[in-house]
Amino acid sequence: MERSAIHQIIDTFQTSFETLKIKITDREVEHLGLLVYNAMIGNRRKFHLPEHSLLVMKDLQNPLQKLAVLFHDVVYFQVDNGYPENLKDLLEDFAEINEENEVFIIKSHFTEYDITFRLVLDIFGLRLGEKLSPFQGLNEFLSAVTAVKLLEPFLSNKNLTSIATCIEATIPFRHETKIWSFQKIEDKLNQLNEKYKLDYKPKEIEKTVKMAVEVGNADVLNFSDKNTGRFLDNTWLLIFESNNIQTNQNGYSYSIIRYREGIMRTENFIRLLNPDTIFHEYKNTPDEETFAYLRSQARSNLLIACEYLQIKLLLATILEAFAIVTGEDVPLSLFTGGVRNSQSKHHIDRVEDFLPTPEVLYPNSYCQPDVLYLLEHGRASETDFDMKNSPLSAYMYRCLGSQRCNEIVEKARDLFNEKIYYYEFLDFIDKPIISILAKACAKMATTRAKGLSKYF
Repeated sequence: MERSAIHQIIDTFQTSFETLKIKITDREVEHLGLLVYNAMIGNRRKFHLPEHSLLVMKDLQNPLQKLAVLFHDVVYFQVDNGYPENLKDLLEDFAEINEENEVFIIKSHFTEYDITFRLVLDIFGLRLGEKLSPFQGLNEFLSAVTAVKLLEPFLSNKNLTSIATCIEATIPFRHETKIWSFQKIEDKLNQLNEKYKLDYKPKEIEKTVKMAVEVGNADVLNFSDKNTGRFLDNTWLLIFESNNIQTNQNGYSYSIIRYREGIMRTENFIRLLNPDTIFHEYKNTPDEETFAYLRSQARSNLLIACEYLQIKLLLATILEAFAIVTGEDVPLSLFTGGVRNSQSKHHIDRVEDFLPTPEVLYPNSYCQPDVLYLLEHGRASETDFDMKNSPLSAYMYRCLGSQRCNEIVEKARDLFNEKIYYYEFLDFIDKPIISILAKACAKMATTRAKGLSKYF
């Protein structure tokens, strides 16, 4: 038996305060737990849910680390399309949204004399009146503000500083070198210790920085998962969460273009991500062997994920082209059929039911075994909005091979950059595979069969 997320969050607050020997009533603990839980269950969230925070803290021991993790994702502005409703009154006191709903100005009229708020500003290296965006640490900053202001009645300024420092360390993929980045945090804490009379001892500052490194690494630990299928699970959830592509504007299943755009953005991010910016080390935390493993496994996962996403992107672009040359954008399921998984009560027709035996067009071509396995057998987990395996993508990958697929993906980039038209993209692809895919899609999208017949 396992307690639900809401109970685990309340339990974590309770045990953390007990460990810190802080007196707090059950009603106050419940209030904090419900605030955190309710802030993280927005309709668009698929990955940054309460369960993610509970997973991040699983191997962390210090109660200040656990409190930091509970709060570190309470604000996710671009996903929630604003502040969490239950934190709106609190946050509007500290950051102002402009008319474009993108730039945030840190208020200065009454916060100038707010010591704990100034502490958070200094930890994040920000100034009163400064403009921010969701892509410059805004979510982590406002999550830290939330933590500090809600915990202020119970904790010392020193402990609040440690919590805010741990949350600051969850800003991901920064370009600083591992030494400079966290040495900079140590230097900053030394300055704040003197400025705000925090009563840190030298060894306590070093311990706080190590705690922050552990929290930051735990937040992105999935990048080092030995099971690439589990790593892709989270990647897939982030695609749908970040792009809000579960449904289209008409309330039907997500459109092909929205789906392709989400995959394209994620593929571009994964392809350009420097694996050396994911995990950090500070004074042998983590130890040399562990740190080397984390970076190596992350590099391996990124390589596999990049090719996997490119194959998914290629198929999505072909389906998008089919839709546009025969009419207009439509729900993806019109061409592919509904989601078929272990929860399906009835057999649902799928486009892959109409595929012939794969014909290898390039006999000497190579398919990356891990990528082919993931396409054929699926990521680690099922969702209710997409299948975990990709039989149509796997079919195409087997027929064309890695090199030819990569060539077509590059042609797709020309399409995205408006250098070619949809029909030119389809004409670039090997006619046998386009014919097979067009015939199979015509069996599903019967209203588009006449338009697709030109590719038979």
